Amino acid sequence: MSDPANPAAGSDEQIEAVRTPQEAAAHQATQQATQQAKRHRKLLDNAAVLPAITLSVFVCWLGSTVFVGSHSTLAAELSASSASVIFALASYSVALIAIAVVGGRLGDIIGRKYMFVGAGITFTLAAASAPLVDDVWELLAMRAVMGLCAGLILTSTGGVLASTLHGDTRHNAWLLWRGAGMTGMILGPVLGPVVSGAQDWRAPVLASAALMLVAVALGAIGMRNSRDDESHLTIGLIGPAALLGLGLLLPYLLLVLVKDQLVNWFVVVALLLLSVACLTGFIELNRRANSQLFDHDIVLGNSRLWVTDLFGAIHVGGLFIVFAALATVLDAGTTLTSIQVGLGMVALAIPLITLHLLAHRIRNRYGFTRQQESMVGSLLLVLSMCWLFLVALDELTYLTILPTLILAGAGFGLIRLLGHMGVIKTTGQRWASTLFGTRTFANHLGATVGAVLLGIVLAQMAASASQVDAQLARQAAIVAAWAVGVVVVCTAAFAALKFKLLGWEDPHWHPAGAAPDTATNEAPPRP
Repeated sequence: MSDPANPAAGSDEQIEAVRTPQEAAAHQATQQATQQAKRHRKLLDNAAVLPAITLSVFVCWLGSTVFVGSHSTLAAELSASSASVIFALASYSVALIAIAVVGGRLGDIIGRKYMFVGAGITFTLAAASAPLVDDVWELLAMRAVMGLCAGLILTSTGGVLASTLHGDTRHNAWLLWRGAGMTGMILGPVLGPVVSGAQDWRAPVLASAALMLVAVALGAIGMRNSRDDESHLTIGLIGPAALLGLGLLLPYLLLVLVKDQLVNWFVVVALLLLSVACLTGFIELNRRANSQLFDHDIVLGNSRLWVTDLFGAIHVGGLFIVFAALATVLDAGTTLTSIQVGLGMVALAIPLITLHLLAHRIRNRYGFTRQQESMVGSLLLVLSMCWLFLVALDELTYLTILPTLILAGAGFGLIRLLGHMGVIKTTGQRWASTLFGTRTFANHLGATVGAVLLGIVLAQMAASASQVDAQLARQAAIVAAWAVGVVVVCTAAFAALKFKLLGWEDPHWHPAGAAPDTATNEAPPRP
């Protein structure tokens, strides 16, 4: 029962009934002001979160590729062998890949914002120590810490955007996460020659420290913490986490060693056997644990996860090969300096990033489906190679190869067949950072496989080139064509098999107005 003498104690209807017109107007104004303040707060939060995600992801990916071609510069300055410097620089990617999946799961358990802020501060401090690096061991330590933190940052930012952002804001954040990563990956080789030419390898490291500090500050202001409330951090998780990290790391380390030709068959077999033993131990420990690190169904029973990550790895690996191969074509077949070649490759980067960010709007504007848009991208990739072999290679200059760069960038930007956010939607937000960890793992694995293939093939070609560099340029163009061929064929295969593998849960897959039957998840008849 309400108290007639105390209107505040009654129901909302009773309170409204006894208010005077002036009180009702004041109450409505207060409510409007409160709602407006919430909207303003949300806008301010988003204005901080989106730049934080963009800056941090860009910096993390840039660190993976910025020292491509700078080994000799660092070896001379640090008075170390080229092989030791290569391995020290590779420790960034090695540490990143080791922590990606496990770090994502720990971020889900501990809290994604807390993980981002902690890893970002540590990354900044490690990068800021660059002026103190005087030998190759200090370089290795600095790069390893930065790579470890980069893996945690990539997974935690993905978890934040998937679990705390909504609607268009979340979609835009996902585009920025992907776009910033691709930008960092392909601008690394652009800046690498500039770094080598300037003889100042510390400058990009210090710049990354400054950018990451800004990202951390914005994230601390705007991000909301989220975590998996159903799981808790316990000592029992340490064993499975360590075994999983080692099991995933060892094959990746093997790829790094193969790329730099620092491995023999005994090491290959030993690393593979050790990896299998670690993964087997992880499965057994995780199965017996009271508090499991992973639910096996998340990995073993999730076809969408495997398909999207595999497609992402092929896409990133193909992009890395094409970018590096076309840079080799310019370097070997023209009189451009390394710095000019690096800057010239921006012609590929600009359409890539622009169309990547606009792909969703293009689909909505012209009524395309994802597979139609991806087929257009594949066609542009084929046209880029046709121009390269039919026109550019006959008289190789920057102007003649420019259409190839633009078409290749546009093609890779439009190929958007499988969206990783669908994995989050169908699996659940409690695994958000974990699933972004698998995507990070797949992307870096694809880039590394591309680097391995490119390094081995081009090294053999360079050794067999007996006359002029134009022969190496043509061979590098063949490598780019093979990479484009693999990407185009895989895109067509995934497009043909998507319904069988994934069903119709992607709203951009089926024609507008032809929604699937939610009871059976069966596709409606095509018009």
